[in-house]
Amino acid sequence: MSNLLRWAFAALAILTLAACDTAEERAEKHYQSALELLENGDTQRALVEFRNVFSLNEGHLDARRVYAKTTRSLGNIPESYANFLRISEQLPDDLEARLALTEMAIKFQNWDEAERHGAAILASATGIEGDDIPLLALEFRKAVLAKDAARIRELTRQAEGLADSHPDNEILIRMLIEGYVNDNELDKALALTDRALSIDPDNRVFYPVKATLLSRKQDFTALESHLRDMIKRFPDDEDTKIELVRLLASKGDIDSAREFLRAEIDTADDKRGAHITLISFIQRTEGREAALAEIESAIPLYDDNSVLKALQAGVMFELGQKSEGVSILQSVVDTSEPGEESDRYKVTLARMLIETGNEVGARQLVEDVLARDENQVMALKLSAGWLIDGDEPDEAISTLRRVLDQEPEDAEAMTLMAKAHERAGNAQLAQDLLSLAAEASGYAPRESLRYARLLVDQERFTSAEQVVIDALRVSPGHLALLDLLGGIYLATDDWPRAAQVVQTLQRQESDVAQLAGQRLQLQIISRREGQDQGAAFLEQIIAEQSGGTAAKVALIRARLSQNRNSEALALAKELVEEFPDDPRTRQVLGTVQFASGQLGDAEQTLRETVQSSPTQQGYLQYIRILGAQAKEEEARAAIDEGLAALPDNPDLLWAKASYLERVNDIDGAIKIYEQLYERISDSPIVANNLASLLVTYRDDDASLERAFTVGRRLRGTEVPPFQDTYGWILFRRGETEEALTYLEPAASVLAEDPIVLYHLGRAYQELGRSEDALKQYERAVELAGDDDSRAQISDAAARIAEISTAPKE
Repeated sequence: MSNLLRWAFAALAILTLAACDTAEERAEKHYQSALELLENGDTQRALVEFRNVFSLNEGHLDARRVYAKTTRSLGNIPESYANFLRISEQLPDDLEARLALTEMAIKFQNWDEAERHGAAILASATGIEGDDIPLLALEFRKAVLAKDAARIRELTRQAEGLADSHPDNEILIRMLIEGYVNDNELDKALALTDRALSIDPDNRVFYPVKATLLSRKQDFTALESHLRDMIKRFPDDEDTKIELVRLLASKGDIDSAREFLRAEIDTADDKRGAHITLISFIQRTEGREAALAEIESAIPLYDDNSVLKALQAGVMFELGQKSEGVSILQSVVDTSEPGEESDRYKVTLARMLIETGNEVGARQLVEDVLARDENQVMALKLSAGWLIDGDEPDEAISTLRRVLDQEPEDAEAMTLMAKAHERAGNAQLAQDLLSLAAEASGYAPRESLRYARLLVDQERFTSAEQVVIDALRVSPGHLALLDLLGGIYLATDDWPRAAQVVQTLQRQESDVAQLAGQRLQLQIISRREGQDQGAAFLEQIIAEQSGGTAAKVALIRARLSQNRNSEALALAKELVEEFPDDPRTRQVLGTVQFASGQLGDAEQTLRETVQSSPTQQGYLQYIRILGAQAKEEEARAAIDEGLAALPDNPDLLWAKASYLERVNDIDGAIKIYEQLYERISDSPIVANNLASLLVTYRDDDASLERAFTVGRRLRGTEVPPFQDTYGWILFRRGETEEALTYLEPAASVLAEDPIVLYHLGRAYQELGRSEDALKQYERAVELAGDDDSRAQISDAAARIAEISTAPKE
């Protein structure tokens, strides 16, 4: 080999060896450069050098440690956390990394990660300096979750001791604030919050904490100042702006709230959106007329004003200008390009058409929307509502799942889903969904009232109270919520809290609120002190001329309940003389005459009343008086007369169906219940009555299937008439064992109803319990009497003979 070749091979070997060492050496040079740059204060260039290190040598732990510390000091917590995590993965026993990870996880409330890394520190034999604070925080969290007040107090004292030497530690400050709040030491908590903000004014964490503390102290002047400071410091914080407006409104300073929102329009990027926010506020606080005026002044200000015109249409519709509202929104739909916004207009128009009785037009609009976008949420909810009304709950549930897949917190969809499950007979699922809907709505009044009323029906008063209180925090002064809360306190004999509700109502200026307060006060007095004191309270209200007609009517009721009928009659006559043109006063007089046994006078009074001023209540009372006198034909004529004056009135239709059932015109009664069911299929009573007639008096399979479709919502019911209906449906479907679980409790309560006893007897006989069946049949026949021509009673008599003559086993 020539010298030249030997030299070439040697050079190649040297270059190869050099190449093997270059990556680590170059990484080290970048690392040293980074350290030098940090020492000279050139942090940003140092960070670039650290990244160069990692591109050449990912395992350079010294560089990664310094880089993680540096990024943490700069506030780049995600980057710091990721690099400390790499260290802990490579060196699981590295306590410095574990401590840093624990502290950062606590700061960002990632408690699972904090527990994981804190556990590694606890498992070590030596621990590490500085671990006392994060480990104390983990213990504190356990105590909070366990609601262990004594332990929280003990750990708070320990935190105070550590704070002496670590006064600026954010974890300690957070612990102490929470500890003081738990002990209701709000001034201490507030002082610490102010200290935290003075240390780091740009730390957003403590601003809402301070707002909450000021709210709890009811220092609303300071709270307003604090919220305005937050908005100035963080101008993009929309939540704080909402809180400020809500605070101003709750203080009654509507003008300041309105002007704040108007000023926001000038600085907003989306001026039209900010203007719509102002319009919404005006509608909530000043009414629809004021909102409409603002909308009409805003429309010329924007080139694209379709949204404002749609709002105009909606407000006009709500004000009773229905045809004008529909016309405006129809023009918006007609001039809008197909797309998401146009779809929203169409669905809103569909809702208007439903309310005006044009369901065909509404369905067409919804079909158009779903043809363009099969997952349009608003259209799917309308479609689901129609499916529920059509007794197709399973299809409705499937449709609503598509909605909740897109909008998991849609309270309206949850409410519809609850309705569908209720229709399908899944009462517990329905209840769970109503609870979720109330929570998802942020405890809005409508969803909260629906859920709370269900809880009241179940006598779960404590849970109902909490729901209503949560809702009142969002909507203070809401009359329906206050009325329900007062009812809850009456039901639980909680007089002091009921009195607080009265005071809240009396602080409101509206006549409706004042009357509600008087009504609740009357109930408190009557229940605590008796009817006499309640009547005295009403007399006082009347003397002060503050109760109007309602107080006088209530006093008349009180006199009747005291069997002081002559006084009640005199008061009723005075009422008619005072308000001769008000048909309601004559209805009161007729009712008092009826209660006093003056049936002829009552009939005449009510007859004159309905002829001059036909009303639902007037006709119903007139029909009752005729029925009490066994004037069946006159009662039927009065029902027909009432329906002629008030076509399709649900209560009068109901009265007619009851009459037809009583005279054994079952087909006529079923026809009316079908008509009622088409209009108010939500009513469990209508559903029960229709299903009961179908399953009891018809034998064909189609009627049985219809009865099951309508009546399956009754599954799990504890209402005796409903139990009888559903139990008989199950029996007719061959599910006798399950039927018995409904028919037995129904018969134990409705022990004087021969049809209910007959149903139970049939179930017993089907199960081979002939003696039990015989007892039910005999009792049914006895109760019915000889003149009862119903087929069930005849069948019961035949079965008595059959069982009695059958050979004994």
